This record gives sequence, C-alpha cells and structure tokens, in this order.
Amino acid sequence: MLKRNFTLLFCGLLFGGALAASQPATGRAQEASDRATSVTDGKRRHPAPEVHARFSADTIEIGDQFLLEIDIDKDLAQEIQLLSFDGADNQLVPKIEVLGIDRLDTLSRSGRREKLRVTYRLTGFDAGSYAVAGIPVVWSATSAEAREGRADTVRVPELLRIEVRGFDIDTATYQLCDIKRPIHTPLLFAEIRELVYWSVASAAVLAGVIYLVIRYLQRRRRRGAPKRIVPPHVTAIRALEKLHSRKLWQNGKYKEYYSQLVDIVRVYIEGRYGIGAMEMTSDEILGAMREVNDARLCEKLRGLFSPADLVKFAKLAPAAEDNEQAYFDAYFYVEETKAMPEAGEGHVVAPGATATEAGRMFPAEEDETVGQGAVEGHIK
Repeated sequence: MLKRNFTLLFCGLLFGGALAASQPATGRAQEASDRATSVTDGKRRHPAPEVHARFSADTIEIGDQFLLEIDIDKDLAQEIQLLSFDGADNQLVPKIEVLGIDRLDTLSRSGRREKLRVTYRLTGFDAGSYAVAGIPVVWSATSAEAREGRADTVRVPELLRIEVRGFDIDTATYQLCDIKRPIHTPLLFAEIRELVYWSVASAAVLAGVIYLVIRYLQRRRRRGAPKRIVPPHVTAIRALEKLHSRKLWQNGKYKEYYSQLVDIVRVYIEGRYGIGAMEMTSDEILGAMREVNDARLCEKLRGLFSPADLVKFAKLAPAAEDNEQAYFDAYFYVEETKAMPEAGEGHVVAPGATATEAGRMFPAEEDETVGQGAVEGHIK
C-alpha cells in the first residue's frame, strides 16, 4: 500500500512539473503571435474608397446640360485624382461631352472617414440613348504614394443611362425660313466707355501738340522779323506818364520819385544824343549838353538835376509844386529836343505834334520793342 501511494505521488509531481513548464512557453508563443498580428495590421492597407455615381436627369433635349455626380467615401489619408477632360479628349463616352468640373463638395466627415462629391457638367448634341458604365476613379493610399505616381483604380458599379431627344419636325407643314437678322439692342455707355476715354485723351494730346507747334512757329517768326525801334522821345514820354500815375511823391517817396525821373531823362539823352549819361554826374551831363542845347534848355536840365541831387543825397523834402515842376521840366525838355523823322524814314509826324501824340502813332508791343525795356531796367 505504501509503495502504491509513493508511486501515485511521484506521478503527480512529474505531471505538475510538466504542466508548469508548459505554461510559460505557451504564454511566450501567444505574445509572439500577438506581436506578429500587430505588425501585419500595421502594414495592412486601408480598403479602397467606395464610389457611386448618378445623373441629374435621365432625359434631355439636344444641347441641354446635365450633371454627373460621383460620391466618394474614403479614408482621410487617401488621395483622389480627379478625372481630366481637356482638349479633344473631352467626352465621357462618344457624343457625350464633358464641359468641366462644376464643383467639389465635402458632404461629411466622421473619424477617419470622409465623403466627397465631385460634380461634372455634361451635354449632348446628338439624339440617342447612351449608357455609361465603369467610370474610373484613381486613388492613392497616401499623399506620398500619389507624389511617387503609385495609384490604384476603382470603378463606379452603377450603369448610368441618358437619353438625348431630338426635335420632332412635321415634314408635311415644314417651311424653310431665312436666317433671322440680329436683334437691335440699345447702345450702352459701358460698351463704349473705354473708346470715349481714349478718344478724349487722344484729342487732348493732339490739341496740345498743335498748340505747341503754333507757339513754336510764332516765336520763330518773331525772331526772324526785324524788331521795331521806338524813338527815344516816345519811350521817355511813356515812362514819364507811367511814373506820374504812380503818385510816388504824394506818398512821401521823394527819393524814389526823383531817382526815376532823372533816370528817364538820362536814358533819353543817351538815346537821343549818344552821350553816356547813365555813367556821368549831373555837372558832367550839363557840360556835355551845352554843346547840343541852348541856354534855355540847359537851364531846364539844371532845374531838374539840382533838386534831384538834394533829395537823393541831402534828404530834401521838396514842396508839392516843386515836385510837379520837376515833372513838367522833364516833359518839356523831351518835347523840345525830340528828333522828328525825315521824309521817307519811318513814320511821318504832323508838324506841331507833341511827343504824346507821336507815341500814339507808334504803337509797339513790349516784347517787340527796343528802348522801353532799357528805361524800365534803369528805373528798377
């Protein structure tokens, strides 16, 4: 009995040790199997996108447009390459033309799934019934594969049909008509706005060019024509009358009044007798004039120069009648010594005419005369 119990105990120990040794190996094998399964799942590709398509109409008239809608249910990582219909290859099937992609919409997004809708605009110009099947949709698992050019194709499972109807023509009552004339519509300013703007701008530029050409020709003609010379006494009388109208001494400007009055007479003497009076003193002028003027005229000059020197250098303030007398002395001197043109030379002045009357007989523009500018330059 004891031997039997010992045998049972020994067998139990052997079985227990074998069972304990087998459990860790089984656990490690299961763990390795789980890791392999995980790796396999990591390399597993996501299923291809689900695609479905439909037409927006099943019957159209010739030339009418209709839509092809393709719904794509895909993973977020997947890339879809849209069908391109360009140039001559713009037909979905023969005689059904693709005008282009109308729009691309995202219908929904849930987790890693995204549903898109691509809408194409189609038309047909030949009557008949047409069937479209197996529209391809090109996709890539990732954007990297799309860049590398690796792609797969999934096709639309639906069979799409479209009927293009023609026009029923009653041959019994049919009458051939001429081509209709174009419809006359009112002309809008928006249609000719750019033309008007360009026309106005061109006219303005042309007018400017014409104006510049005319001005150039006028100046050239003026430079080529001989300048009219105004007699010295006419220039002097004009300057005296202008000075008298300025009323300088009435406003207390005695020095300016006498300086300009004497300068007018000096310029007149230079022009009339050829004496450089502007560079001479009053006594030198009187000495030179005794050779060409009589004593009465020289006395008039002395009566003009003497008070003028006192006003300019001694700050004398002459009386009102003295100021007027100085003006009349200068005027009288010019009138008495003016040179009258000889017969056949220049303008003819009537006997006894004053210098003012002669000035009216010799009109001249300021920019075409010589003498007037010289007097104004000396006075300034």
